[in-house]
Amino acid sequence: MSDYCGQCRQFTRTEGGQADICGAWDQPTQAKRAACGFFMPRKPKRGTQQQAGQSTGGAQ
Repeated sequence: MSDYCGQCRQFTRTEGGQADICGAWDQPTQAKRAACGFFMPRKPKRGTQQQAGQSTGGAQ
């Protein structure tokens, strides 16, 4: 699966839907545009959170 601007934390929609803005570049973009090198997912991919919980559970 490819990453898109609309999946990024830096992607914001403006009021009235006039334009979508990339926070990294402070430039207009589109939700379906391919993500750039500054891509940061809004939430972790499936399975990532579960693996993180398993690795920290036995340290106590």
